[in-house]
Amino acid sequence: MKRNLQLTNNIAIFTILLLSFGCVKEPCLDIMEIDKQSAITKEWFVNDSIGNRIIVDKNGISQTLIIGSRHQHNWDDIVEDDCGNVYGNFYFTIQYNTSLSPLHLMVDIHGSGLSEDGFYLKLTVTNTNSVGHKSTIYDFVTASCRENNANIEIINGNLISNKIDDEVLKINFKTTNASNDIKTVFYAKGYGIIKFVEENGNEFEIK
Repeated sequence: MKRNLQLTNNIAIFTILLLSFGCVKEPCLDIMEIDKQSAITKEWFVNDSIGNRIIVDKNGISQTLIIGSRHQHNWDDIVEDDCGNVYGNFYFTIQYNTSLSPLHLMVDIHGSGLSEDGFYLKLTVTNTNSVGHKSTIYDFVTASCRENNANIEIINGNLISNKIDDEVLKINFKTTNASNDIKTVFYAKGYGIIKFVEENGNEFEIK
């Protein structure tokens, strides 16, 4: 009987602990901060008016930087906290191909109220001439690269081109796989990719 009573007490204590942990509230979303980060991140979407561009290399050879596809989507109710706040997330993606060189570049911009997702820009570069592909992520909240495979900084657009007045992300990969592999990409706020540089020093810039 004593043993049964002890077992019953243990079960009761376990149940109380379980209920106590179950009632712990998750921290409320900081809606003002999330709205702020969302606005900052969305500024980096490529404007709808931007289309295919002519790019010229250091030797004066021209080709077209082709926008292969461009998509944008928003969700309204992905995140809900215990305070009754509901927050969605969004993504923007744009893909580029070059008309002569074997390059494919893709930019994904994401925003989410979930702290593990957050707000970031991901660049993926693919060289179809057997060099392969690589990617890196810039975190808008921490203003840094999430991986250790690239140096990323925001610079003034006038340092790159007198056509660009806004900020530019300079993404510099630490390693490359071949002389014609992309080393550095310049992505301008609202404009998209405006310049990239190969390991061999050849530069391609919008006209």
